Amino acid sequence: MMQRRSRNLLLAVAYLAGLALALYCESHELHLIFSISLSFTNVILLLLLRCYGNIYGLAAAVLVYGVSLFIWDRPYIVLLSLLEIIAIGLSLKWSKRDRMLRTDALFWMVIGIPAIFLAYWTMYHTVSMELWLLITIFATNGLFNVMFADIIWKYLPKRWLKPGISFRIEPLFFSKVLFHIIIVSIALPFLIFILNNSWSSYASVSQYSYKLASSAASSISKELSALQQMNSQPLSIEDYRVYIQELAQQPMSDGYYQIAIIDHNNSIIASSHTPIPSEGSHHYDIDPPHTSSKHEFYMNVPAYDNRIFPIQGWNEASYVYQMPLETQSSGALQLFVYVPMTHDQELIYKQFLIQFLSLLLFVICGSTIGQWLNHRLLRGLTQLAILTTDLPDKLYTVQKIKWPESSIYEIRSLIHNFKYMSGNLIHMFQNSLKNTRLLEEQTTRLIKSEKKLHHLAYYDELTGLPNRLHFQEYIKTLGLDKPIDDTPEDSPAFAIMFADLNRFKQVNDTLGHAIGNELLHDIAQRFSRIISEQCKVFRLSGDEFLFILHYEHISDVQQIAQTICDICEEPFEINGRALYMSVSVGISVYPYDGNDIDAVMRNADIAMYVAKEQGDGLYHFYDSLIENQREENMRLENELKAALLDGQFKLYYQPKIDASSGEVIGAEALIRWLHPEYGMVSPAKFIPLAENSGVILDIDEWVLQEACRQNKIWQLEGMPRFPVAVNISARHFYQSNLIPTITRILHETGLEPQYLLLEITEGTLIRNVEYGVRMMEDLKTMGIHISMDDFGTGYSSLSQLDRLPISEMKLDRSFIQGITEDSRKSSIVRAVIELGHHMDLRVVAEGIESPDELKYLTDLECDQFQGYLFSKPLPELEFSRFVLRWDGSSMPADGSASAG
Repeated sequence: MMQRRSRNLLLAVAYLAGLALALYCESHELHLIFSISLSFTNVILLLLLRCYGNIYGLAAAVLVYGVSLFIWDRPYIVLLSLLEIIAIGLSLKWSKRDRMLRTDALFWMVIGIPAIFLAYWTMYHTVSMELWLLITIFATNGLFNVMFADIIWKYLPKRWLKPGISFRIEPLFFSKVLFHIIIVSIALPFLIFILNNSWSSYASVSQYSYKLASSAASSISKELSALQQMNSQPLSIEDYRVYIQELAQQPMSDGYYQIAIIDHNNSIIASSHTPIPSEGSHHYDIDPPHTSSKHEFYMNVPAYDNRIFPIQGWNEASYVYQMPLETQSSGALQLFVYVPMTHDQELIYKQFLIQFLSLLLFVICGSTIGQWLNHRLLRGLTQLAILTTDLPDKLYTVQKIKWPESSIYEIRSLIHNFKYMSGNLIHMFQNSLKNTRLLEEQTTRLIKSEKKLHHLAYYDELTGLPNRLHFQEYIKTLGLDKPIDDTPEDSPAFAIMFADLNRFKQVNDTLGHAIGNELLHDIAQRFSRIISEQCKVFRLSGDEFLFILHYEHISDVQQIAQTICDICEEPFEINGRALYMSVSVGISVYPYDGNDIDAVMRNADIAMYVAKEQGDGLYHFYDSLIENQREENMRLENELKAALLDGQFKLYYQPKIDASSGEVIGAEALIRWLHPEYGMVSPAKFIPLAENSGVILDIDEWVLQEACRQNKIWQLEGMPRFPVAVNISARHFYQSNLIPTITRILHETGLEPQYLLLEITEGTLIRNVEYGVRMMEDLKTMGIHISMDDFGTGYSSLSQLDRLPISEMKLDRSFIQGITEDSRKSSIVRAVIELGHHMDLRVVAEGIESPDELKYLTDLECDQFQGYLFSKPLPELEFSRFVLRWDGSSMPADGSASAG
């Protein structure tokens, strides 16, 4: 809004400035001679008319010419100039084309010239040189005003014009520009020439009249002085009259000048011509090169009340020379010499008429020459402009082009450049067509490639099943990003089923990846039989497949899950070999088992691992109890390291009793975890977690350090010296730093190596027998005893037993429990004890809880006993008290033990 107001204010200021300039031009016309003048008022008014429209333009014209009529008293041409403005304004309004100059020429031919002719005829009833001069000046002035206004308008910036008026910016033709240059180059110098010639002519006439009048006045003054000297009496009024009449009758003064003598009362004493200047005459002072300040020289123009033309009052104008006369009796007299302008007026009129006609002739000739030059010089350029219109389309449609010729070097160069450019364009079009064909072919290939890429992106290349990305896109179509209702029954239910092949890694490792890939392909083919609108299958990675089932009843889920498990019952024939596989399926249902797809998939994965633990070829639904157990295990696993650093672990010791003497001959160090929230955590629960996380290495080292330290303290306190048994995990056993760690601990605690017993399970040795044998030999060389823990529960071969540098073997609790009732168990225990004795190994039975078990093992000559029958695992202080109070000799033969 502020910008629009500023623009309107600027337009108003420009309009007022134009109006003021028009008034200035009207009051300061360019005078030539005899009130012949040139006016440029219409140039400003026509520009206002073009810029602001007819209403504001004609209003400005009426205001300017009204002021000229009533203030400057110029009625002669005001009405005609106003009519000229009105005619041009109507032409601009009614005609769509800009024809100001033609309209103005027609105006002068139809209205302007006839009006001047009629007015002059009405006044003088004659046709004179003066009339033709008036017609020529007014018509030429009007036409040139319109022509200059039109030229200025062509080059005037139009963006700042009146708001609301739409101006179409038209291009300027070079021929028009050249024509304007020619016209202005002719008109302006010629106008300057006319002005200079007018002022020169006026100065010449004035100088001539001054010389003539001053010479006549001097001559008359001298004669009157001589006549005064000849007479004895002063000259009277009658003497002056007689002298003037005689002087007027002389031929040399007739028609060239008139003489008059006036007294101090401005009364005419004598005159050679009756009409003399009236009181209403206009005097125009002339500045002649005279020396006397008493003499005056001016121009006298008679006044007319009803003057129509500006030249009217100059027909009886004259130059006046005034000089005082020296008299003796007649008082102060003034001599006036009048030089009429009629003698030179005709010549000047003719001269001006010839000049203005010459100007028009020059303009016409210049226009003709300009048009010829335009046609001659710009013909080739014009033809080139027409020819190059839509040139690319002409070249593209293979139209024949006839290039123009020109003798002008620049235009010839331009034509040559266009020829060269056209040749390049034709070559480019040919290449473009060729490239278009190639592009179409490439587009076809690209579409095929895009389809192939889409298939590769969304489908598994090996099995042809949708892949993980396809699964993610499919999930988006289910609208799971929207919040579900409060009641799960209102949400669309579907089941996520994870299917994982059992022992597929063994197939890849033993038979190779090629066989594994063929197996996956055949399994995918069988899975494809289940695919329907309600059931979708995806291969996520490796041997992991995912099913999405939209069901109505939960029995549908169970049926599909059983079908997936039954698919692998038939063997797979690959390269003539039958392969038997099984699959485990974990099931999670949305929205009951999770509010989002990530939770449902995670729960299905958990259920799948539970199914694997339960056995091959089974499916299992997700249960929140499983999740709670996993969360508890995860929390325990994450807190193992902190528990070790915070001292939450404790060592408990269970005594080992010698069968023959009944004395305490050893102890087994057993770790316990006193959790601040869960209380006492069983080693069976956290040891597997420690092995998975790797914390078992730090725990083993801590147990070794603590057991050796405590055993050394007991020895220093005077307790019997016996070895302390420490369990070593399989992961720690195969660490290269095991022996350096034990060596360092023994050195730090000061415990002799023979008082340390390492218990190793069969499962530890089966991983790498050769490495295990070398490791145990190195430990034995250090003086450390080695015991095989849980003997008989693993899969070790008896052929490897004689290679192991062990000193004892321990019978697991599973063999001891129920040994008196189960003959098969008793036979195995008897055989193991006899085998150990034949190999010079001590046999330790752990887990003894009843006197019958003790008596039976005693009868079998078992070497050492360990179990709750003697003592549960005890803290170090209670264990030392137990050892000190224990009386082995009081142990009866029937197996009833007693502690002091």
